[in-house]
Amino acid sequence: MIDFDAVGLGLDYGTVRLATTRDEWSVIALELVGEVAAVLGNRAIAVEHIGSTTVPGLLAKPVLDLAAGIDAETAIDAVVTPLEAIGWIYRGDGGERGGHVFVLETRPLHRVAHLHVVVYGGRQWRHYGALRARLRDDPAARAKYAATKVALAAEFGERNDHNQYTDGKAAVVSELLERP
Repeated sequence: MIDFDAVGLGLDYGTVRLATTRDEWSVIALELVGEVAAVLGNRAIAVEHIGSTTVPGLLAKPVLDLAAGIDAETAIDAVVTPLEAIGWIYRGDGGERGGHVFVLETRPLHRVAHLHVVVYGGRQWRHYGALRARLRDDPAARAKYAATKVALAAEFGERNDHNQYTDGKAAVVSELLERP
């Protein structure tokens, strides 16, 4: 059993809080990747750890983000049932804001991980990988992203306005993905 609390993972819904990523987070993310890949079998082409929590030392919400890439012909119903069987809660189709979104909670309304099910090789899949690579490899991009997150957390954290925080990151993410 993974002890998410012991390594500082988890956030109540609506809450905006940043923490410095920890090595343990990547270890746990890889364990979750393995569980998701095992339960989805050949329904998933790939499952990966994505987002800020993949970048050592970066400020991030203490919630792991994973992506599962599926074939465009795979019906979402084929992945919902097996994922729900291992505790993932299906939250619906977020479209361009994250594909089909699943949440892993350790208690009601306290999430520790998100899983984004998207078309493998599609726009969202490529963006997840490109942003991860850019943040890992480019100190200036990492600094810009971190500064944006800190400013947004300061602005929207007291109000616990998670949606405004997330929307506020969209412009810098687009900029980081557009520039080589």
